[in-house]
Amino acid sequence: MMKILDKSLFNIKSLSQLIKIGEIYYFTQTQLRDVENDTQHSIWKLADGQTSLIAEDAWAPQNANGQLAYLQKIDGVAQLFVAGEQKTFEAAGIHQYTAKADNDHVYYLTMTVHQSPTPILSQRPTPRRITEKNYKADGYGLIDESTQYRITYLDISKDLTTVVLNTTTRTTLLDQFDHKLLLTQTDNIAGLGESNKTFLLVNGQTIEVSRDLPNGLTMDGVFDPLGEKIALIAHDEQYTNARIFGVYLYDIKRDTLTPIFDSDVDALQDTMSDVVFLKSVHQLLWLNNTEIEFVATYHGHNRLYRLTTDGILTLLDDTQRAILSFTSEALITSYTNIPSQIENRQGEILYRPDSKEAFIIAQKYQFASEDGSMVDGWLMRAQLQPAPTLLYIHGGPHAAYADAFFWEFQMWVALGYNVVFTNPHGSTSYGQNFVKSVIGHYGEQDYRDVMTGFEAAISKFPGVIDADNVFVAGGSYGGYMTTWIIGHDHRFKAAVAQRPVINWISMFGTSDIGYDFTKTELKLDLQDNNISKLWAASPLAYAKHVRTPILLLHGEYDLRTPLGQSEEYFMAIKTQTDTPIELVRLPESFHGVSRNGRPNLRIARIEVMNNWFSKFKN
Repeated sequence: MMKILDKSLFNIKSLSQLIKIGEIYYFTQTQLRDVENDTQHSIWKLADGQTSLIAEDAWAPQNANGQLAYLQKIDGVAQLFVAGEQKTFEAAGIHQYTAKADNDHVYYLTMTVHQSPTPILSQRPTPRRITEKNYKADGYGLIDESTQYRITYLDISKDLTTVVLNTTTRTTLLDQFDHKLLLTQTDNIAGLGESNKTFLLVNGQTIEVSRDLPNGLTMDGVFDPLGEKIALIAHDEQYTNARIFGVYLYDIKRDTLTPIFDSDVDALQDTMSDVVFLKSVHQLLWLNNTEIEFVATYHGHNRLYRLTTDGILTLLDDTQRAILSFTSEALITSYTNIPSQIENRQGEILYRPDSKEAFIIAQKYQFASEDGSMVDGWLMRAQLQPAPTLLYIHGGPHAAYADAFFWEFQMWVALGYNVVFTNPHGSTSYGQNFVKSVIGHYGEQDYRDVMTGFEAAISKFPGVIDADNVFVAGGSYGGYMTTWIIGHDHRFKAAVAQRPVINWISMFGTSDIGYDFTKTELKLDLQDNNISKLWAASPLAYAKHVRTPILLLHGEYDLRTPLGQSEEYFMAIKTQTDTPIELVRLPESFHGVSRNGRPNLRIARIEVMNNWFSKFKN
């Protein structure tokens, strides 16, 4: 089995961050490496149908006055390169930068920290002082409250630099135009809040662009070609943590912000895949000073829209696939059987990395939820039928499976399993009411959707699913739902819960998002009159009813759903039942181990899961 997993994982090349300068395309290619046991980014170019390597350990290509700019790791930190020449020598490295095709200057952001985010062995350890509520972030570690964010202006033709902003407020760069800089800031030092503020920085002065969206969130912003307007992907404060995005237009001279796309479609690229590593610099594209293109997510796939500044909307593409990056002429796309490729707007493939693998296409189906709404599901078939079948549940819950490539599912098919996965209520891409329906109602309609969707797969695909060999797995919210299911249903032969939420009471104070997430998602905080409600919503409360053999997988560095969640469940099952249970701890692993963890652990976790299921097959 190891050869099956190794071969496919290390052969996949993931494409992202597509740009075009002149007649040449540039993009980032990401590949996992076996010997080094790491993730490697590199910049490539595509010209005349041929690809060639530009720089290793490099990413974030941008057009800087007609020249290729990118970040490249030098001595362990990222530095800015333009036309192959190193332009920065920052000790802390470059965190982010923004360049423009028509000028010679770049703005870049550095982060200076004074304390390590993860524990370091020391003969003389020192105490760590914490005063902020959000003092840690999964995937990073403990936040240094004195982190300094510095924005520097760089004239790349003269190699002159000027510091334009020093702050301890968490800052992100968006775009620039003629010495005007667009950025976001948040008082949440971990950057985990569902709100930020968007500013224009001009001559050292800030103008708040998003003041009409108090407590809203901006994800992207781009100046128009004349520098007169800014298009934003943002949302307001309604339905915190579950608000879909729209497109807004800010008029700089008039100082007004106007919604120009507020349809019941999420104006954000949000398709789930486990081989997408880097987001594009922008998800908005100005074609001219009156037309914008953007990618939205709709019913588990991406749509491409064109939108005028007057709000006239045209649907350009509704193909069932993911659009990972785009220019005015080409797209990086992903399908359920294709990790990623570059194709032009006419559908001609310009570059598809040769993975030497034949992957399976997922079959999409629909079923009716109890409220009459239609819910999407997918089936991936094993070669031999009927086959043991794995029901897989996504995290979030505000996320969505999609018509995009998922490496792990392909591996389960190669190992002889069918895979069924669905987008129950609470998932994104089905409109505002659908995504917010789960708030205050975890373990209700979402749970019934998952079970109904699995039953629908059995009935819609007769002779495919071996009903005597069915298994269930999920991670994060999917781990919560897995343990919720086996506390209320006994049909599955075995289960695997990865990084699950088990106890909302302890989750409240130990997760990096626990306080805010519990209040916004369950509508409960840690008050005396809510304790019984938090307990009733916790899978731990139903541990004594569990009869399904359960494997727990958890990263030891996990700050999103800390390891203690699985430890509590393990001890409850051990002491209250005779049900088989194991806990597997993944060292040096944060919450996202199945997406961006060390390659050997991504492989090891599937091996452990497969061995567990094999114990209980008929």
